[in-house]
Amino acid sequence: MVFPVEIISCILRHATFVPEALDTSPSIFFEDRDAVIELVCASMKTKASLSLVSKAFHDVMENYLYEIVMIFRFDYVPILLQRLRTTIPGFRNPRGHKCRRLDFYLGIGKIPYADNAWYEGGHTLWGLISACPRLEILMARVVRSVYGPDHPHLTHKALWMTIAACCAKTIRRLELYGFQIRMDRVEMMLRYLTKLEACRIIGVGPFDQSVDIYDDEEPKERFIACGDRSVTLRDCWDYSKMSGWFDAPTVGEFKAAKENSHWPPFATSAPYILPCLHTLRLDTIYFSRLHQFSFPRLRHLDMTFYLDDGLDLYAKNDHFPVSITHLTYAGRNVPFSQIFCLFPHLQQLSVAIEPSEIPSSEYEYIAPHPNLEIIELASWNGAYDPQSLIRDDILAAVRARKLPSLRMIKLTPPWEHSEELPLEECEALGVTLQVVLRAKPTFTGMNRRHHHG
Repeated sequence: MVFPVEIISCILRHATFVPEALDTSPSIFFEDRDAVIELVCASMKTKASLSLVSKAFHDVMENYLYEIVMIFRFDYVPILLQRLRTTIPGFRNPRGHKCRRLDFYLGIGKIPYADNAWYEGGHTLWGLISACPRLEILMARVVRSVYGPDHPHLTHKALWMTIAACCAKTIRRLELYGFQIRMDRVEMMLRYLTKLEACRIIGVGPFDQSVDIYDDEEPKERFIACGDRSVTLRDCWDYSKMSGWFDAPTVGEFKAAKENSHWPPFATSAPYILPCLHTLRLDTIYFSRLHQFSFPRLRHLDMTFYLDDGLDLYAKNDHFPVSITHLTYAGRNVPFSQIFCLFPHLQQLSVAIEPSEIPSSEYEYIAPHPNLEIIELASWNGAYDPQSLIRDDILAAVRARKLPSLRMIKLTPPWEHSEELPLEECEALGVTLQVVLRAKPTFTGMNRRHHHG
């Protein structure tokens, strides 16, 4: 019995589809990133195997082989670029038009990565962004593998311009790790991405109006002093020499992208509206710039800041995101009582306790917070004992009847506690104190705080 191609296509699609990999809904806030990567890798192997069964299977799988692309070895980038730019018989567009999700995981773990290649074409992510004009999800973790401090790559602004030019009408999820980007360029890039639902950028630096020039040229060199581990980053690629990875025309494209980079036309003035954005996670928040945006649907926010950067002033802005339901916080000088007042719809608060200094709160004069259900205290190196924060602050708020909906305090070890956890005290107040073991990441070498959720 011979099945119609449509039925075969439906069966193979169902057998290899990973819905979590294309998810951009608010549920990604809780996703297990490693599990999704493993599912996609298994699916990619299955797709490749099925495409070898017969010509009919190969023709069917051609529609799905490049829907999700994950790169773990830089050596694969040149051949992949060639394949994505190729139009095979029977199809009108190059393979890259079928790509919906593109992931880079370079320099992760023990997989080697040629750092020098970054300055040749990393500002285009080696041509793959423009080769995938229907890209919905872009995830990029490129870690410097050379000996030295763990600092972001010196990144030419052509990368942000490429994303703005190529992805503005399609991108729904953007996650960038290990690239140095100044806050003014974050601002300029995001204003184009009006379909964006989730954004996470690790490597954000400040824009100082007294020193910096708005959207000026990128530095060619940066010296980072760290004692005997000091390092100098240089973006000085010599395009006249032969590439060790790409052909001459492709290298010419990389050179032109850097020399002729520019932002696409943009006529709208601030505030810039991102109508679909529900998750925003920058490793450092600069509130003095964030007022340029309106986030009407924002629910999940990483609020990490260590300077007096205008939180109180931003909170008075008409576009301050009071809609936040899940907040991840690290910083100084902001007590819990202020967080409760600023975010009345907050349901879950996660605090990175090691880098934070949380002043004690006065709860007498604040209104009860009716929605907060979970407070998580996350720890990595065990240098901080969270017990005083639990007893003297969180449980004090519960006893003062300021957190009527609080049902759980979650602790993620390790930490060096000098006494038993206040389990009975929490139980007496109707709060569950839960210790959660953090899963070991599949890909070592990632920044611990920014690897999950």
